[in-house]
Amino acid sequence: MAMPGRSAALHSVDTAADVDSLARVLAFLRANLARTADELRPIEAGCVVRSPSLPAVWSVNHLRVALPLGFESVVELADQEMQRCRYLQIVLENQGAGPTLEDAFRAASWKTERELLMILSAAPDREPDTSIVIDAGDAEVAEVMRRWYGEDELDPRALAQLVEFSRRESRACGDRLLGVRSSDGQLVAISKLRGDGAVAQIEDVYTAPEARRRGFGRAVVTRAVELARDAGHDLIFINADDNDWPKELYARIGFRPLGRLWQFHLG
Repeated sequence: MAMPGRSAALHSVDTAADVDSLARVLAFLRANLARTADELRPIEAGCVVRSPSLPAVWSVNHLRVALPLGFESVVELADQEMQRCRYLQIVLENQGAGPTLEDAFRAASWKTERELLMILSAAPDREPDTSIVIDAGDAEVAEVMRRWYGEDELDPRALAQLVEFSRRESRACGDRLLGVRSSDGQLVAISKLRGDGAVAQIEDVYTAPEARRRGFGRAVVTRAVELARDAGHDLIFINADDNDWPKELYARIGFRPLGRLWQFHLG
């Protein structure tokens, strides 16, 4: 997919309220990483996340950078801290350094991705039927995640590790698993809701190919929002690929851009 123009793609965090909200979101994400990964070790620049038990899963094997470091400094730090990995994965939280480093890493032939953090701030454009959303079981959600990850034609060992990571993360974070069933009883759409009483995250929104364009994605996200509000969370956010269409759906549900995470991968 073509990269959007920089003026359209990048949103500055320029209000005190947004700065505070973004800090809360990033702290929430780190806390859940600490619950899920084998090890999260703070360093001056951010933290090192390691999981030798799941070596193929980038999400729990990476260098996480919060400071506005330059390209060479970030790469040198990754080389030092990720020596036991067969790849280098870097996640950048710093909003000011992100755009420049994205250009530098892309020019150096690293794989680059940009994750959009969106905060609920408005009413939806319409109310879907959320009565179709049910609480789903751990095993059946894992099978849907297997289908999702399998769309990338992964090595079987990597696929197994990703599914195990999904289950481990959901259990560690106390996720509420939501879904929609087809007429034959099969789970065909999912989302996960996790929260700490103040901040809530909606994660892993997916609809199977044969069930798309029926409003199931909107339904599971909207139901998660309802549950998060009912539980008293005052900040609700969702993650989206900044270069893919789901962020447009989330915007229609009431989410707006808050900040970004940049991810750089080599190997």
